[in-house]
Parts: sequence; structure tokens; C-alpha cells
Amino acid sequence: MIICTGHWNQLMAIGVHQACFQWKIIHPKKGSLTPGNGTQLVLHSDRHYAALFALDAVNDHVIHKGGRFAHPKGGSPNPGDNTKVELHSDVHDAMRFKFVSPTNPNEEVLVYGYPTMGGKWKIINMVKDPKAEHTVQLEVSIGKSNTESSTSSFQYSWEVSGGLTVDIFEASASQSLQYMIEKTSSTTWTEETTKTTTIKVMPGKTVVTWQYVFDVEQNASKSVFRSNLLADTESEQDEPKDLQYNA
Repeated sequence: MIICTGHWNQLMAIGVHQACFQWKIIHPKKGSLTPGNGTQLVLHSDRHYAALFALDAVNDHVIHKGGRFAHPKGGSPNPGDNTKVELHSDVHDAMRFKFVSPTNPNEEVLVYGYPTMGGKWKIINMVKDPKAEHTVQLEVSIGKSNTESSTSSFQYSWEVSGGLTVDIFEASASQSLQYMIEKTSSTTWTEETTKTTTIKVMPGKTVVTWQYVFDVEQNASKSVFRSNLLADTESEQDEPKDLQYNA
């Protein structure tokens, strides 16, 4: 983790400005890759693996590569000026940090930036050239897919238990994707559930049922969200252009 001894107004929202005249890096004292509890954090100009940290914005933790967390020494929830920072394995509310813009301490930032988000229509059912009029009961999965999603042990700001913080994406999404996000129900962004819908089939008319699906990725984390947005067409080559009905 890098810090600069230049002026505060030279810092950017994430990282530091190139105008900084002297780079210093936060290290565990003595530079161990696996520092023990109580190891102090110091500034040094060397760059090596022992100076690697992760910023966990979900749990508000600063995590050293060796697995221990940055704490105010003594573990006070309201540490005073000049309190030293050290590494420790304990997890509690007094060792939480907020990651904010240096130009506005009240503004939290996404320390790893925005993940990529895409959306597409996927076929979930097809009744081809039916011989008689009838109805089809279709079970539809809505929410975060248990089979298609994969998350690492490290979580990002947009990941929440069983779902996603959708507000984070609306600012970075394209206009068309924002439109689709706005049309979804809250069930799209939560744990996977199943809902039954009825499809009416007429003789000789193929019915292809589509569902709009969102893919979200950042590094090793991938989440697939099946929305409540469904549409029917008469061909598997005819992708829906308008939202025809909602489940």
C-alpha cells in the first residue's frame, strides 16, 4: 500500500498524483511476509511482497497479505491522535476503516473501480409447432444463480449476502442497460427463488420464452442474475425487442 509525503491536495481519489515528490510504502515493521499480532506498520521506500494489502470495502478491513488486519493499537473504537497502527488477527468493530475520497472525506469510493456488467436475452423454454391449444406451466428461476455464479473469499463493495447492491451500477451502465435495470424487480438482485408462470400455446404457433439475464464480473468474482423480465417470440432467431410481460 502506497502513501505519499506530498501535500494532501496532490492526492487523487484513488491512489496518488504523480506530482508527489517522495514515495513511501506501508510495511509491517521488519518486513515479514507473515507478521505476528502486534506488529507495527511503518513507512519505508522498499517495494516487496510483504508490503501488499487488500482493501475490503464490504467489511471495512485493511488486510495484510499475511492475513492479519490493520488495527489502532489498543483496539479503541475512538482512538486518539498519534495512536499507532498495528496488525492483529482479531475482528471487531474497532478495526474498521472507511475508504473515502481525499478531496471529500464524506464520499466513499469503490477502491477497485466498477466491475463489468452486461445483459442479454436467453431462451429458457420453447414449444415448437404445437398441435393443439394448451397452456404450459413454466418454473422460472429469478435472482442470483446458484450454479452460474462464482465468488472468491474476498468480496467487493457491490457484493452483498446472496445478492448485489444495484445502485452501484446505475452510474456506470450504458443507457440501454440502465433501462433494463430500472424495469427489474428487487427479486432480481437477491438470492435465487423460483416462480411459476403460465404460457398459452396456440395450434401451429411456436412459442419461445426468453428471460433477461445480467452478468457481473470483477477479477475472480462472477455473478449471474436472472431477472423477472420475460418475453415470448415465435422463433428462436427472433430475440425480444420490447418487454412483453413480467413474471
